This record gives sequence, structure tokens and C-alpha cells, in this order.
Amino acid sequence: MKQFHPPFIKRLFLFLAVFASPILVGQAPFTPPSESWKKVEEGFEVRSMYFQGQPFQTAFKIRALRVELDRFSVRVIDNRAFGVTRLNAKAMAQKTQALAMVNGGFFLPDYKPLGLLIVDGRETNPLRKADWGVFLIQDDLPKIIHTKEFLPDKNIFQAIQVGPRLVIDGREFTLKQQVARRSAVGITYKNQVILINTDDTDAYAQDLARVFRLSEDEGGLGCRDAMTLDGGPSAQMYVEFKWMKIDIPGGWGVPNGLGIFKR
Repeated sequence: MKQFHPPFIKRLFLFLAVFASPILVGQAPFTPPSESWKKVEEGFEVRSMYFQGQPFQTAFKIRALRVELDRFSVRVIDNRAFGVTRLNAKAMAQKTQALAMVNGGFFLPDYKPLGLLIVDGRETNPLRKADWGVFLIQDDLPKIIHTKEFLPDKNIFQAIQVGPRLVIDGREFTLKQQVARRSAVGITYKNQVILINTDDTDAYAQDLARVFRLSEDEGGLGCRDAMTLDGGPSAQMYVEFKWMKIDIPGGWGVPNGLGIFKR
């Protein structure tokens, strides 16, 4: 009977640890979500997506809305216009008659907004010098740019400053390793606007960036640009349009949001 010497045994265990353990205990490869976009009305679609396995760091679920701006408008809502400092997404949607609503940007403990807000062509909060992004509608086209790229223009009808950016011209941005509830906005290569919210799960910002960047064939959202909105307890979504109803409540009311309206 052949004898195995200790050095050989050590090498064998090292081989198993390096090469076999990912197979035995590692995450299974990612399988693209099977549920496709559901049309609520021409130009307005919804989708539920679940992500698990490599390359994602944790399992998470999102609800996504996709709209075409020739049929629907995306507007910034500043709750100070209603004489209040904060409202939840459901209350904002009902007060403005929006078909859908997600939370918006950052704010101070007294609910004073942080960052640029342009509502229907009027600036209601100034630009903040920060390494954030700006989502805006200019000449009926959606854009996401860096703060330092922003230039005032009378043709900018809506804008909200927050961040960080997730996808820049089709490339994933490198982000901090933080996990939380998420809300975000993206722009596809066809200039459709996508709003998402994690559904009762937390997600890493890097994983969310990957979801936005990946093409639809690869199981993603196929966005050219994307950025986060305020997350954590602020993240929330409300939709009530025809047969579709979604209510993902946040932990508190927020001073502003992004709403979807019929043109």
C-alpha cells in the first residue's frame, strides 16, 4: 500500500480548499429573472425582479417601473408647495394625482432638502457643491450628469440632485460596500426612465449598479446612466394605475419625490 507523506497531504488539503470549496459551499451562478416587463398601458411597464447568486453579494428583490416620456412625464415633487415638510410616497401620489411615486433626495434632520430641486421649470432649492449626480429633464430628454457639469438652462423643466451615480455612460461606478434599502433612477439607451425600489430587502449599491448596467438579455435593466435616490428608511414606492397597485412604505415621510404622470 502506497504511503502518503505529510507534505503531500498538506498540498492535497490546500488544493481542495482553493479549488473545491467554491463548488461545495459557494453561491450558485446568477440566473436572470424569468418575469418580464408587464404593460400597464402603452409606455408604462412594471417588473418584479429577484437576484441571487454570483456575482451579487446578497439576495435582493426590486420593483421597477419603466416609462416613455412621449406618453408620460416624470416630475419632481417638493412637498413645501403643500405647506408641509414631509409626506410619504402614497400621500404624495394622492395629493398630486400621480400614477406612481418614489422618494427623492437627501435632507437634514428638520427635513430641509439638500441639493438642487427644479419643479416645473422653477428652482425651489439650490445646487449643492457635492460629489453627487443630477437627474434632469431638458428639452423633454432625461439626463444624469455630475454636479460640476450642471449649467442653469431655461429648458430644464425638472431636476433633482442626489447620488451617488451608479452607471455612467454604460459603465459601473465603483461604490462603497454598504448594504441598505435602495431607491434609484435610470435612463435606458432608448431614453426611457426607470424608477426602482428594493422590495422588503436590502441591497449593496454595487449590486444595484450591476443590475442597471446589465442588458436585458443578461438579466438587467439595460441602462446607459443611473443614480441612487435617498435610501434606508427614506426608500419607498407607491403605484396605483389601472390594475397595478404597489405599496412599499418607507420608515418616515420625505420632503420630495419623483412622480409619474399621464401626459
